[in-house]
Amino acid sequence: MLSEKLTFDCAEAEQEAACRFEARYRLRNGTSEAEVIDAAFLGVRTREVSVRFDEEPLPVAEAQAAALGPMTESGGRAHSQAERFGFTLTLPPGREGDLVVRGLMQLERRFLPSGYVWPAVQTRHALLSSGPEATHWDIDYLLGPIRTWAGNPTLHITVRVPSAWEVGSSPDASARSLPVTTSWRLRHEGEQLVAERSLTSESAPEWLNVTLTKRKPWWNSGGVQLGLGARLGDGARFMARLGYQVAAPESFLHSLSVETDFREQVVLTPLTQYATPQIAIIPSLGFGLGIPVQVLPDARPGLRLLADLHFGPLGAALSWDHYPALWEGTDSFSQLILLFQVGL
Repeated sequence: MLSEKLTFDCAEAEQEAACRFEARYRLRNGTSEAEVIDAAFLGVRTREVSVRFDEEPLPVAEAQAAALGPMTESGGRAHSQAERFGFTLTLPPGREGDLVVRGLMQLERRFLPSGYVWPAVQTRHALLSSGPEATHWDIDYLLGPIRTWAGNPTLHITVRVPSAWEVGSSPDASARSLPVTTSWRLRHEGEQLVAERSLTSESAPEWLNVTLTKRKPWWNSGGVQLGLGARLGDGARFMARLGYQVAAPESFLHSLSVETDFREQVVLTPLTQYATPQIAIIPSLGFGLGIPVQVLPDARPGLRLLADLHFGPLGAALSWDHYPALWEGTDSFSQLILLFQVGL
């Protein structure tokens, strides 16, 4: 065995990811006798496997179940159920050529728990928030046999994915740690990201982990927010609020709301606030700035400062509105509003 080139071309369809792969082995029979090689390709979640030698197809046996040992280098799963695709190759004396294995590999989605930290938009709108998270898929490829090859051959790995994805490796697959990209050379080709890495048989791990990451969207749809409370101070009266929030990016909440006392005042307010995540039993705290536009009894813009506190979808918001005297015949005034809120 002189060298190996391993290529993965990956994409996502209907929330399922798969890779077309090609393993190209450069072989040479340096003896004076023909060599008959009974070999097998081992794959996990692999199908449509074909084998060729110098473009001549070789018969491949139907897939048979095969148990794989532990991922000793990366500390992965204790045992994995694989499929074994057997074939036989006769290599004449002095012959050199390429053995090519191609197929389709279905990717396994990785679960990374969020622990005890939740973004504000998800806790405040647990019912309607889409809660998009980064999606990770794992390719676990057995490299142990390369260590037995004579001459310390090289292995070149190429991974092609959509340009919005990331390619990395996880040093500890058992703990499902976040992937790192330090060992990969990255470049863009059109609408694809190409990641490359080279190893020798002496430096190759028992298992090679390739982690593909689809980043989460920069915005979240959030949800509806309802509030009931009162305007405080002189002229105190009942107030209600109906609004909708989105997050872009995750820590900044943007809302449009309408407030009314059901008698004489109607206010429309676009507002942006920074909100901390909820950490276990520590609630989410937010501070915001908005432009309330009073529609009734007369039309005028103002300035709003807001502070709120939320534990899950339940919370309270205190806002201070100031309406300056912008034209003759009007007076400036301020009002303080305390509302208890629920997010959907």
